Amino acid sequence: MLRRIWSNSSLGALAEVVLLFTPAVPAYLWLWPAVSGTRWLTSVQVGVYLYFLAGSLAIGLRRWSLSQLGLNRRGILLSLACGLAFILGRTLVLLGTNLWEGFRPIAPLQLAGDILYYIAAVGLAEELLFRGLVYHALETLRGPRLALWGSAVAFGLYHVGVGGAAGFVGGLVAGVVLGGIRWRAGGIVGLILVHGLIDVAAVEMAPLLTSWDFSSVQIPHPSLIALGYLVIGALLVYLWKLAPAAGRQCAPSSHPD
Repeated sequence: MLRRIWSNSSLGALAEVVLLFTPAVPAYLWLWPAVSGTRWLTSVQVGVYLYFLAGSLAIGLRRWSLSQLGLNRRGILLSLACGLAFILGRTLVLLGTNLWEGFRPIAPLQLAGDILYYIAAVGLAEELLFRGLVYHALETLRGPRLALWGSAVAFGLYHVGVGGAAGFVGGLVAGVVLGGIRWRAGGIVGLILVHGLIDVAAVEMAPLLTSWDFSSVQIPHPSLIALGYLVIGALLVYLWKLAPAAGRQCAPSSHPD
């Protein structure tokens, strides 16, 4: 059984991704509580993302090229346009709640540091892992439908450790949108930028959102929330039915040749 898994490129890659996450168990139980609120937190976070980046490259490049993992020039403008639409929808949803009330004046140096960190570390590592390695392994195994939904579920599970059920739902929704963009665009370079900007917008606009504590959430402007979800829904319809497919991918239910 194990020999069969490792002899298949896709199954072997996915099994190694599971092994890559093995240290996450003691990290969530001991490391994060130990460093939260200390000056070591940023250094530990950067180290974690470097670990995921190195692991994703080591697993992926033994089987596929960088282009196959999504690091190519395809669909960058499409990714940016769709990503900005998602940021708009998400921002409208936040403005409909009281989560943005912790908004602080933007400091230029802090903003520049956040942009660098969330694009070069968070966006690069998470997109290469989920919409690059995991997506391509699932797509090669059984087609775009499994790739999109499987990578989205994995992205949701990745956020359970910091946000519980709310983290899973938020990660799943974002994973579906980003996975749809990956399917249509054919690459992840634009998604790396989009992912970073999504996180920067959340950190700068709604610091309370990063605490994943929704016990005191209020909804003073439900119309803004409805409008935000309308934008996100329209984006999903566009990705699913209207956007031109990348390369030879035809539909999320098709299988590779």
